Amino acid sequence: MMFTEESLENVVIEYLKDIDYKYIHGSNLNRDNKEVLLLDRLEERLINVNKEIPKSSIKEAIRKIRTFETNDVFTNNKLFHKYFTEGVEVTDFIDGETKYYTIKLIDYDDIENNDFLVVNQLEIVEDGNKKIPDVIIYINGIPIVCMELKSTSREEVDIEDAYKQLMNYKEVHIPSLFYYNAFLVISDGVNTKAGTITAPIDRFMAWKKVNGDEEIKDLFSIDYRNLDTLIYGMFEKNRLLDIIKNFILFTPKGKIMAQYHQYYGMKKAINSVVNAVKNDGRAGVVWHTQGS
Repeated sequence: MMFTEESLENVVIEYLKDIDYKYIHGSNLNRDNKEVLLLDRLEERLINVNKEIPKSSIKEAIRKIRTFETNDVFTNNKLFHKYFTEGVEVTDFIDGETKYYTIKLIDYDDIENNDFLVVNQLEIVEDGNKKIPDVIIYINGIPIVCMELKSTSREEVDIEDAYKQLMNYKEVHIPSLFYYNAFLVISDGVNTKAGTITAPIDRFMAWKKVNGDEEIKDLFSIDYRNLDTLIYGMFEKNRLLDIIKNFILFTPKGKIMAQYHQYYGMKKAINSVVNAVKNDGRAGVVWHTQGS
């Protein structure tokens, strides 16, 4: 079956809606097209997640995540990952006293207290460059995943072109979008793979299981099997946040994300450790990244 880019977008959106993501077309968002954050949603969620923290401190946290000291994508991405997983430290002056707060960008304790949104065809303008990524996943107003889709109906275009386009966005046209990115997804409907902003195309990998116990069953259209396995496998809300928080690491050479077998293997190993401790046993856990 031949897929158009529009049909792939629609499939991605429907899959994400099926797992309770909200959906808005990019043209329907009230925003400045030079801003990659959805500031209204971001402020609303941060106030809700950090109920005991003064609004002035929330605004300072938003200022910090909008302001970087460098234009280097990797450096800024590494800093933002720390903000996303650990919170943003701010200093505020209230009633003559200095107060220190850590503003959480995500509610890891109550997943449904976060805003999961899929947006397509969002116009972004940076330094005079106007680009429209196919699909962006926002969590609490933050563009955490970017997807590029290519049509199998055009013989001269394939998944490698999707990768090249994302790299072009990152390196030339709209680099600020990638300051906040956890990982990227590329697909032509037949092949669907995920990887980080520093990964070469041969390190973009399929996600081959929806859960850790069995291969995907005949729940979805066979035409999109590779795509739906990745969407339902990686983007279940708890799992997505778990991957971002616990299964991404930075090295001097780049950013690494666990593959599906490493993720599920680690989760099983952790369960084994817990059970072994309960039974006064012993166990060890190692996540191998190089060459695996």
